[in-house]
Amino acid sequence: MPRYIRFLLMAIFCSLGFGAQASTNVAGPPLGEGPIVVDIGFLLSNINAIYEEDETFDFEGVLSMHWKDSRLAFDPAETGYDELYYQGSFQFNEVFSGWWPQIILANEAGRFDREGVMLRITPDGDVYYTEEIDAIAKSYLKLARYPFDRQQLVAIFEVLGLNKDQVSLRADDRNTGIWKDDHHEVKVPQWREPQLSTSVVEYMPVYLDGSDVHVKAFKVQVDIERNYWYTLRLVALPVMVFVMMSWSVFWMERSSLGDRMDISFIGILTVVAYQIMSSESLPKISYITVLMSFMIISFLMMCASIVINLRVAALDNSSRQVQGDRVDRLCRVLFPASYVLITGLVGGYIYIQG
Repeated sequence: MPRYIRFLLMAIFCSLGFGAQASTNVAGPPLGEGPIVVDIGFLLSNINAIYEEDETFDFEGVLSMHWKDSRLAFDPAETGYDELYYQGSFQFNEVFSGWWPQIILANEAGRFDREGVMLRITPDGDVYYTEEIDAIAKSYLKLARYPFDRQQLVAIFEVLGLNKDQVSLRADDRNTGIWKDDHHEVKVPQWREPQLSTSVVEYMPVYLDGSDVHVKAFKVQVDIERNYWYTLRLVALPVMVFVMMSWSVFWMERSSLGDRMDISFIGILTVVAYQIMSSESLPKISYITVLMSFMIISFLMMCASIVINLRVAALDNSSRQVQGDRVDRLCRVLFPASYVLITGLVGGYIYIQG
């Protein structure tokens, strides 16, 4: 009889309750002196996108687990196989009859797709589970330092329905990391190279019965730093140039109040347009970011130039042209110095507090 037919028959017998496992219930976790220990690791293969506006990130990777279940042990002489394999959704869902920890993404935000799955069992009952996942996770972003921020993207994997007294997760460093070789590297536009770390956390979910029932979860944390040059080139630098150009009113003739006001108002409208554009990529946060403070200060500086224009025009109309010229000369120095000083102090304070 061909070996693959023997394997299929054996799997059918096991699923129907025959054979060596007929007297053993393998639907639940193995019972012992303590909880079953599941080694779990995650290999990050890609970060498709980071969505600041809704504080989520789209990622792909390979989730691997290992545990020991003596109920699944077998004799290779009887099966004809040194190891048993269940590959793909059909074999895993329809043929395999043993227990496995059902992993969920606790901070899922819209999608958690399993692209492929494989289960390998050794004669001693060691079970190795591997699956490729594609998911979107919710992760709180700290954007006070934007665009000089560094984020911690977190994905929390939890065993559904079982507490820490039944299943204990243990981080597996051997199967954890970031996929990187000569043909592939994890890169995200506008962000620098990510760093990955894992840990096991404990908390109390609301869906389990009991007032003091805790679970252990596998926490994957990706530390990633933004490449600020993109935002500075796209937003900050053009706004700074418009602000500096608006100071040209301090060199204009006394009789050109209308032209001075046109330049100031055009600058204000330009800054407002850039502020709206930059805010569309961020969540509706109540606190002020470094870039937002820069935009607000730029806006106020241009509004201040309108006040100066009106003041100089009033002095000219009252035949005090000398005083008006003195105000213009003072503003040629005062405005640039104040702009640099206020921007540096406010931006620095927000960066330190963030």
